Amino acid sequence: MPLLPVIPCVSSTIPLIPPAQGDVDLLLMAAECSGDELGARLIEGLLKIRPREKIYAIGGRNMARVAPHFLFDLTEHAALGFWEVLRNGRFFYKYYQDVIRWIDNHRPKRICLIDSPALHLRVARALCERKISLKGGGTVSLYYYVAPQVWAWKASRRFAMAKDLDALAVLFPFESKVFADTTLPVTFTGHPFLAPDHKSPIHYEKNQTIFLLPGSRRQNIRCIFPTMLEAFAEMQKSDDWSAVCIHPTETIRELLEAELRKFPKISPKIQLIPMDEARKNPIGGRLALVSSGTMSFQCALEGIPGVVIYKTSPLTHWIGQQLIKIPFLALANIILGYECYREYIQGAARADVIARQLLMLINARSEFNAVSAELRQCFQAGVCNAVKWLST
Repeated sequence: MPLLPVIPCVSSTIPLIPPAQGDVDLLLMAAECSGDELGARLIEGLLKIRPREKIYAIGGRNMARVAPHFLFDLTEHAALGFWEVLRNGRFFYKYYQDVIRWIDNHRPKRICLIDSPALHLRVARALCERKISLKGGGTVSLYYYVAPQVWAWKASRRFAMAKDLDALAVLFPFESKVFADTTLPVTFTGHPFLAPDHKSPIHYEKNQTIFLLPGSRRQNIRCIFPTMLEAFAEMQKSDDWSAVCIHPTETIRELLEAELRKFPKISPKIQLIPMDEARKNPIGGRLALVSSGTMSFQCALEGIPGVVIYKTSPLTHWIGQQLIKIPFLALANIILGYECYREYIQGAARADVIARQLLMLINARSEFNAVSAELRQCFQAGVCNAVKWLST
């Protein structure tokens, strides 16, 4: 992901409200839906041990629900990919200006930047250059939660991170070694999906339901969901299947519905369920057709057979091919080092091929149970709770 493009200065439009009263103990910042979920967990955990903590948040609906002071919903503007970031550059530049100004004016004691390195590493650099952060000679401590994938591309970022950040928390056990040649303090906190209190929204069930999980970003819906629907239509030729698509926000639901209207023959067989509802009443399914993001890892942990599909704009795909130096995109495949989930990328993501592969996995539950067990074994090393990390 590139840094934000250089755009001429524009007037402030982002409504970042001032602190209600007194100092700001902590500002958490998330720019997309998975980061919003992580931020909400952190806030809930921190308030249990420090109920009077003055916590402010920028994120999405989950952080808005639990944060004592919520500033702005940034997840509605989430963008992934080179062309997508450029296309939304004017908005992000406005936001970038406003958030730096807010931090400069109100000087939170700590800031926790969650994922989204294209935006948040730029914020960290600016805070250092303007002598606001500790590393720049100021007073604000910078924590970073969820390391950028320096092991996949642009590895030199780790040295810039060491110059700007005070602490980094990583989710995967192999990531600590990646930063071993820097001065940045790195803590392996483990993945929240493996926390004792985590409730998965999905689980395996031997039924006739397929999970269609295209992701939480607008461009994922536009690029990936139509192919998923075509593959589902192909599967209907061999048997009677139903499908479930879990969505994080009403905005994403509207986009899903717009795509479903293009497939009137199969749309009655597809149910759209909010993530909040699925968390309360987990849904069972036999197969999964999932994008390469967070939910592919959740499927793997639950031992649900399936395949991974990834499609994006031609420009983003071409640039990614030049920069990304790892053989896989799905997290489970990356962690285990082999293609336990078959990946269909860009032109290879053909509906007929995907449908045939899914049908071959109908009775592959034991194989994917083994994948789940192997993944869980990888996380048995000593894990520091993320709340504990952020509270020290």
